[in-house]
Amino acid sequence: MTRKKKMEFKLNPEWMMKEPLDFEYNKYTLLDYLQKCERRLNNLEIYPDFVELSLHLANLQSLSKENTLLLTDKKFKSCDDEILLKELYTKKPRKLSDEEESELDKTIRFSGYKLFDTFNIAKSIWNIAFENVQVVLKKIGKELEMKDGYIFYYKKENDFLHVWEYQMKKDKKNDIHSKTNLKLIYQGNPEDLTLNNIISGHTSTNRKETHSKLPIFEMKATQEFPMDQTLVPIMKRKVTAFIYQRFHVPKIKNFDSQL
Repeated sequence: MTRKKKMEFKLNPEWMMKEPLDFEYNKYTLLDYLQKCERRLNNLEIYPDFVELSLHLANLQSLSKENTLLLTDKKFKSCDDEILLKELYTKKPRKLSDEEESELDKTIRFSGYKLFDTFNIAKSIWNIAFENVQVVLKKIGKELEMKDGYIFYYKKENDFLHVWEYQMKKDKKNDIHSKTNLKLIYQGNPEDLTLNNIISGHTSTNRKETHSKLPIFEMKATQEFPMDQTLVPIMKRKVTAFIYQRFHVPKIKNFDSQL
């Protein structure tokens, strides 16, 4: 899930201001972008388009109401990285002629409906995926705060297993916000291996001594979705929400999965 290079926007956040400012050019630029978004949404791929569409909508409103662009230099580490308010900065657009003002006004009025329609499609698919993905705590372990742990997803139909390590980190500049990082440590046919055997044999070096004390979650999905663009981002958010809702939980019997 980790990207080695900065993720580029498919549509530059300053797309409306490109010189010469022309409504017809902007219209077809936007329609081409939205057509590509909708092709991915037809495949139930939510991210990274959901995040980018949100920024373009916010940018449109900011430009319309405040005559200000919203930009970011954020380096995305995964396709579902959210953009926080503190990661945005404002920029005043260049001075426009009366003719350019008219072209921009037509662009804003046309784009608002189009962007909002596509955003609503993405939001609907997000809601469907959220309802169809379940996260269950299978083993609590001794680390009650559960800042580190494991998640597995087993597809019985093809006997295929995914196992991730997760780690929650507080934002150094914002004590309220935490980020959940995932690392895929195993995928394949488990054969005769138990889940505990797999975790023990594939966990990161710095967890070799503590992995048995860490919690384990299971993800279940009642519908087929793309793994990286939909299932994993929803799973990550569900685990994070579960941990916040149940910061102190009673101990339950340890789980040793015979897959």
